[in-house]
Amino acid sequence: MSMCLLLRLAGPLQSWGYRSKFTDRDTGTEPTKSGVVGLLCCALGRDRSQPPTSLASLVMHVRVDREGSLLKDFHTVGGGVFRGQSAYFAPTSSGGKGKNPIITERHYLQDASFLVALEGDEELLRSLADKLADPVWPLALGRRSCPPAEPVLVGLREISAEDALRQEPLPGGLARASRYVWELPKGDMAGESRQDVPLAWPDRMDRRYALRYVRSEPA
Repeated sequence: MSMCLLLRLAGPLQSWGYRSKFTDRDTGTEPTKSGVVGLLCCALGRDRSQPPTSLASLVMHVRVDREGSLLKDFHTVGGGVFRGQSAYFAPTSSGGKGKNPIITERHYLQDASFLVALEGDEELLRSLADKLADPVWPLALGRRSCPPAEPVLVGLREISAEDALRQEPLPGGLARASRYVWELPKGDMAGESRQDVPLAWPDRMDRRYALRYVRSEPA
């Protein structure tokens, strides 16, 4: 019998970066696999030094219930006084400190809502459901500054992920979903490529990802 785990990702702000540069932090229009794996790691209390392989092996499909709108926020990095330091500046590639603050742009989705279905090893799915009900670390929607507005755990369903996404009731006030994003089987490259399958992330500077392919369709 098929089984899937359903997650509700909804909040005032979400940000699912997939090709960000340091000064321009983008967001995808739906959750990335790496972002969802990071959320699951928080639920499990799994450190970055632990390979995310088992979680990344789960197949992830998304139902976009509410697209949300894009927001661009202005940030500066470095400069001023921080925790009593008189010279708080961003580090340079040479290992020193820059003389001026760095201007950055951060992109977010406002008021979006997604239903995510994960398929894979049933024992792992059951363990994740238990941990999502009582996570070790706080959960976030792509960035730590983006907490969920409602419980992330929807529950386990003993049907396929496709059937679950098509059958699960919509959030209140919505007449219909917007679209589906289906992860294609390995070897099927007929869809859009996404380099968001985490292979390793031992530290902030060394992160490695693999490709997967997805197909979108209107709901």
